[in-house]
Amino acid sequence: MSDYVPRIVGRKTAFTSPWVEIETVDVELAAPRGVETFYTVKTHRYVVALALTVDGRIPLVRQFRPAVGEFVLELPSGHIDEGETSADTARRELLEETGCQAEELISLGEMFVDSGRLQTRQEAFFSPAATIIAAAPSGEEELEIVFVPPAELRGLVLDGTFRILATWESLRRPGCAGT
Repeated sequence: MSDYVPRIVGRKTAFTSPWVEIETVDVELAAPRGVETFYTVKTHRYVVALALTVDGRIPLVRQFRPAVGEFVLELPSGHIDEGETSADTARRELLEETGCQAEELISLGEMFVDSGRLQTRQEAFFSPAATIIAAAPSGEEELEIVFVPPAELRGLVLDGTFRILATWESLRRPGCAGT
């Protein structure tokens, strides 16, 4: 690898909506490439919550995701609202989507979702002893709540049922949900 460090020489918004922006990024690369334009998608920061209930199960949600055209099993997650901390968002999303209340939250850090295409950052949290206080989701989304023991979640990852990389990465942290 050469000592040349690419640098961004221009950035423009090509499209914007309340949920997503598409930007063009002009980057000066080493010769002979020169300046090339890349496209990137920018979304709101969001959180994902991995919880273990007091009875030893992990709450998951199944919902239809139009981007992939199918029902997807995933950890509770959501965008951080303006004025809200990432921990507050994790608590809110866990409660809205699964009916579980998290007293203790442990930050697992912030990750890039897809650094090759997306500017999106996701912060992950672990709740080691969540309490189930509602039997159904309280948010606007149509969700199915699924509670699984940690060993079953591992099986769902291995058989391809649970295949959300950004949330799957949260499971790889030592000590989380029996890993």
